[in-house]
Amino acid sequence: MTVSVAIAVIGALLSYKIDGRFALSNVAQIGALVVLLASVPRLLRGRDILFVLLGLAGVLLAAILVSNVYTYRIAPEFTAYYLLVVVWLIGIYRTSRAAGGTEAVARGFRWAIPIVLAYLMVQLAVDLSGGTDRRRLGFDDKSHASVYACFLAFASLRFLRGRSRLLISLAFFVVAFLTISRLPFVFAPVYLIAFVVEYRKVRAEAKTPLEVYFAHLTLAGTILTPLILAAQAAGFFRSFDRVFGSGDFTNASTTAHLLLLKYAAELKIENLGNFFFGVTPGGFAGVLYRSRIDVSQFASIDPPGYEKLMEGTAPMHSSLGSILLEFPIWVSLSYLAMVVWAVIRLRRNREWVMLSFLVGFFAATLFYSSQTELYFCVAWTAVIALAASPRPPDPVDAPNIRMAGAGSSKGARR
Repeated sequence: MTVSVAIAVIGALLSYKIDGRFALSNVAQIGALVVLLASVPRLLRGRDILFVLLGLAGVLLAAILVSNVYTYRIAPEFTAYYLLVVVWLIGIYRTSRAAGGTEAVARGFRWAIPIVLAYLMVQLAVDLSGGTDRRRLGFDDKSHASVYACFLAFASLRFLRGRSRLLISLAFFVVAFLTISRLPFVFAPVYLIAFVVEYRKVRAEAKTPLEVYFAHLTLAGTILTPLILAAQAAGFFRSFDRVFGSGDFTNASTTAHLLLLKYAAELKIENLGNFFFGVTPGGFAGVLYRSRIDVSQFASIDPPGYEKLMEGTAPMHSSLGSILLEFPIWVSLSYLAMVVWAVIRLRRNREWVMLSFLVGFFAATLFYSSQTELYFCVAWTAVIALAASPRPPDPVDAPNIRMAGAGSSKGARR
């Protein structure tokens, strides 16, 4: 299981396309799932298989409906991708509930994170040396790169050991800001909370004045670094311009994103078939373009986006919106239930770092599409593994548990 998780974490970096939408990351995704299924016999239960089959049946019925109503043909590559994602996440849930399962996932992250950091540093050096402002770090999209780097900052805090996890985490977060994406600003407040949580642990474990000084210096660096870089290296940190600038491009981009969400809501309620069965995975742009919804305002604001809409490749710019529109209603509600379940379980398990990440992740993907990328699946792997883990004993109850155990032992001896 550890190997499969490491493959997925590293493979999420490899977005290079092989044929059409099929990328190297999909090869890693398939490989990771095969290793997981091989390492855990009879991983899926009957109810899991039934849920997957019901989802596929709903997608098939939606394909028939959108074909008749909109003459739109389903994109099977999206369905295949989501099928792999669902089976993988169910597998992570099942294994994490067993003894040692969560630790195996954590070990996979610990193996992969140093490799991923080295890879991103190399990609960043290549991007900067080329004199380009794209800074995609090897991804298809700058925002994909920034969201994954943000996740890895949280994952480093949670899964790595020792004081160095603070510095490694901070390195990932700085890399996220070095893209020109605005999404790291969504994560910044919750990242500070997570960092302070881990800082307090490092501070409590400090045994020498030097270790105390290191902890204080790292915390100060986390707070001051963005401010210093904003003032001294604004040319490199173009993301600041995109967030705090008030240009026409920024306003038009925001308006275009909101229009796509508006069109998606209209498309969802256009007929009962769309409402109950969705418009098939990846069908948003293709069905919208063939519908009776007037998209002329979007075409005037974002002509390149409108061309992608005609091609059927334009994203909705909302992971939640895409899931609610494209999937059968029981699958969409299951996703929302998973979010609520994860929040409750992470809070109960006192997993404050990953709970902070989940809040930022949900907010970021509310206005950006990430669900078609492997890193989306990797992020949920960490969340589910920690949420499904058995609840640790309450610190105040631990002495009572030990005393009860001792009493039982004495009783047994008597």
